[in-house]
Amino acid sequence: MGFSVYLICIFLGSITCAGVFFLRDLQSKSTSYKLLFVLLLTVLVFEYVANYLVENHNLPNLVVYNVFFVYLETILLVLYFYRLMTKKGKQLIRVGLIGFLMIGVINSLYFQSITEKFQNISFAVAVLLILSCCIWFFFDIFRLKRYQNVNILSVPEFWITTSILFFYSSGFVYFMPIRYFDTMEMQLLELLSNVNRFLAGLMYLIFGFAFYAPLVFKNE
Repeated sequence: MGFSVYLICIFLGSITCAGVFFLRDLQSKSTSYKLLFVLLLTVLVFEYVANYLVENHNLPNLVVYNVFFVYLETILLVLYFYRLMTKKGKQLIRVGLIGFLMIGVINSLYFQSITEKFQNISFAVAVLLILSCCIWFFFDIFRLKRYQNVNILSVPEFWITTSILFFYSSGFVYFMPIRYFDTMEMQLLELLSNVNRFLAGLMYLIFGFAFYAPLVFKNE
């Protein structure tokens, strides 16, 4: 997937998510669209800025990805899951988020400069935190039978969590060995980059369209 197509996917996700603001029936089914709308706008801006720095000024963009992708996007996603969790789940998320931020500070000060290296250590912790939230969400579906009276395909949170699970599972494989990219063959690097960008674009599209699932998949 080319970068322009990737940006279009994020833009479409943002537009479709914004449409929920004008549909009261969809608002009543989910209150998380505002948070994901902010996330989509954030991603759209930082991806454009990161590409602009490299393409137009030949400047490094690592600090942009470290601040906005590794940290801010992680925080927004964790806050999204926080709204879905039980009391115990919320307590664990608070502990996990505080731990993530503490590791981020230590990593930035002593191991991986936020301006000079992609912080794959912090990203690894972020992935573990986000995947734990995904697994906890699906566990609650079966344990609490939260959606037993509805068609699970009509639940926006199901689609959103599934897309997050797929992207971050594959993203872990892509971003963790990023320090070794200089030794990889260009064709392999481009393939990995395109696969990762495709899954990211798909995830952001689903963020927007997921809220229309109640209109497409009727409750049983």
